[in-house]
Parts: sequence; C-alpha cells; structure tokens
Amino acid sequence: MVVGIVIGVVCGAGAALMVVVPIVLYKYTSCCSTCKKRRKDHEAQKNITLATPPQEFFIPSEKVSVQPGVVAMQSQTPLGSSKPDLRCLAQSRHSLGPTGEADRRSITSESSVGGSFESDIGAVQPELYARTNEVLVRNSGVEKPDTTAKKKGKRGRLHVKLKYDFNTSDFVVKLLEAENLPAMDFGGTSDPYVKLSLEPDPERKIKQSNVQRKTLNPTFNESFKFPMTFEETHDKTLRMNVYDFDKFSRHDAIGEVTIPLADVDVSREVNVWSDLEDPQARQGSLGDLLFSISYLPTAERLTVVIMKARNLKTMDISGSADPFVKVTLIQGGKRFKKKKTTVRKNTCNPVWNEAIIFNVPASSLKSSSLEMIVVDYDLLGQSGKMGSVVIGPECTGLGKTHWNDMSQSLRKPVAMWHTLQD
Repeated sequence: MVVGIVIGVVCGAGAALMVVVPIVLYKYTSCCSTCKKRRKDHEAQKNITLATPPQEFFIPSEKVSVQPGVVAMQSQTPLGSSKPDLRCLAQSRHSLGPTGEADRRSITSESSVGGSFESDIGAVQPELYARTNEVLVRNSGVEKPDTTAKKKGKRGRLHVKLKYDFNTSDFVVKLLEAENLPAMDFGGTSDPYVKLSLEPDPERKIKQSNVQRKTLNPTFNESFKFPMTFEETHDKTLRMNVYDFDKFSRHDAIGEVTIPLADVDVSREVNVWSDLEDPQARQGSLGDLLFSISYLPTAERLTVVIMKARNLKTMDISGSADPFVKVTLIQGGKRFKKKKTTVRKNTCNPVWNEAIIFNVPASSLKSSSLEMIVVDYDLLGQSGKMGSVVIGPECTGLGKTHWNDMSQSLRKPVAMWHTLQD
C-alpha cells in the first residue's frame, strides 16, 4: 500500500515548496509471496502425511524380539508421544484383508506353538493350569445317576466335590446331593442326612449335614473343611454315612460311601458320584490285610512289613474301630515270638507301614510260619479279634503261595493282599 506525505520546504526566497514523498506501508494481515508459498507447501505436506497409508501390518507366527535400532512397524506418532496414531492402526487393519474378519481372527487368536499360544503378556501354556469339574464315577460305568436304581435293589447315589485348598491348608468336601435313595418311612419318603469323617483320625472328628425333610433326592450344598497338610491326605479315607432321621426312634442307616483319597487327585477340584453301599452287606466280610515278607540269609532275618488293611468290620458304636495287628512267629507248631503294631484310632481302613523283624535260622525257615491277627483295641474291656491270616510252607492257597514266592526271591520283599478269616 502506497501513501503520500506532503512536506513543506521554505526556500531562501521566502517561497514555499511543497514536496510529495511516497512511502510504502505493508498491511499486518497480508503476506508476501514467499510466506504464501511456504503455507501452501505446509498444507500440502500435511495432506500427504494423512493420506499416505503406513507399511503393511505384519502378524508374526512366532515370538519376535525387537533389537535396538530395528524398526518393527512404522508409525506416524510424533517423537516423544506415547499414544499411537489410531488412524494409522485403523488403516493397517483394513490393509490386511478385504473383509477384515479373517484379520481380526489372526489378531485375536494367537498362533499355537507346541500346545501354547502367544499373547501380549507372553506365552500361555494351558496344561500348567489346574482343570476343574472333572467327573469321577465310582462303582458304576455311567456318569449320570441310574433312574432304575430302585428296581435293581441299589441304595442310591451320592454326589460330592473334593478339593484341597492350598491357601488355607484344608481338605474341602462339598456335599452336593443324593439321588434315588430308598424310602425308609411309611409315607414312602425319607429324612436323609450325612455324617462325614476322615480315617484314620485319633480325635474322631465327625461332621454332619442338615436334615432334608421328606425327599428321596435331597440337595445339600454344604461344605466341610478338614485341616491337614496335603501330604496327609494320601493316607486318609473319606467315609460318608447316609441316615434317615427319626425323631422318636433310632436313626436308620441308608447307605455308606468310602473314598480312599490316594485314588483321587484332590490337588484340583473333582466331581465324584458314588453308589451307596448297604452297611449291612459288609458285616459278612472281615476285610483284607496287605503285608510283605522278606528273608535275608546272611543275617538270618525274617522281616514282615504290615502295610494297611481295608474294609474292616465295625467294632464301635460310632461305626468304626481301633485296629492293630499282632504278629506271631510259629516254629514246629509252637508259638515262638509275638510282636504287634501300633493302634490306629477310629478307622476301618488303617495304614501302618511298620516293620517287624524276627531272627530265624536258615535251617528253621522251612518249619516256620507266620500268623497275623487284626485286633480292635479296647481301653476298658477286652480287645476283640477282627480276623486273622496264616502263611507258611504247610498252609494252602494264597498263604502257601506267598511264602514260596518269598523263599524263591530272597532279599526282596513280596507283598500280597490277604482276606481275613475268623
């Protein structure tokens, strides 16, 4: 913009001379041609930056370790900014495929390598995680309860969940339900409840559920905790007795279930369906005894290891027993020496793992035999005999077989189960 300024000059003759001086002024809001060109270049560069797609987004099938100085994926994120450019990510997602559906699957479902899969937090191996809801069916070949149990003379079925809680050091039994129980009342129903105990248990702790009124398919949903270490569960047996409650008379036994915890992996939660057994059916059987024998010729030593017993008959009012084993060495038909194990309190499935040693000369081995008597300990009265086993070269059946196997495998212990006899 050009303006003129009139300046008066006084000459020497006294005349005045008017001079117009042109001055060029620039408006503040206007730009020169150089500035306009720079602005146009800046806008053009900005449009190019937004329109230019990033390089192809690559999903590796295996782990990719990014080394310093190596660019894994280009980004339009300014330096010093921690937030990614969402427009670039959206463009890269659409550049993977025409529909984007397969691309989303490739992003969300990582590649499987050797049973594990990759994710943003590293390699995940499912086999290292505990599995739950495993179903274990005992005394039956089907998972669901048999609806024809009454017709077959069965006594129903009990459903529990077993798990060891490592956080609280408790063995937890969740009593869920029972199905197809026999009717114990005149009205064609029952009032069932359950008593739970772990054997062996010197303190005789028995836990009891609530009574479910007038039903043959009770639902309990009760949890019971038994404090112990995880190693102690291996030698325990869970016993559950189902009774019919009667207010005016003795409660009737409906059935019972025994679950050796050594047969169940309680480190994870396991569903167990078990057929109820008639408590009277076991009275005809005296149970079984497991023991091993071995002979060391150089030391002339006969070793008997009393390991455990199962399904012993009940001897106490509480429906249990306090068993121990009395071992007798017989030579020439005469009782030569007697030794016994410790007493296992309140259990019909005791575990001993105790060794008893006799000095027997090699010349007397052929005329020797062993007698094992399982006895129920009674503090006040006389201890009662629960059953016995005799093995030796003069015996018959399994008693002779066990002794001959030991004689043919010197220095090696030979273990066998024996059924107790009167």
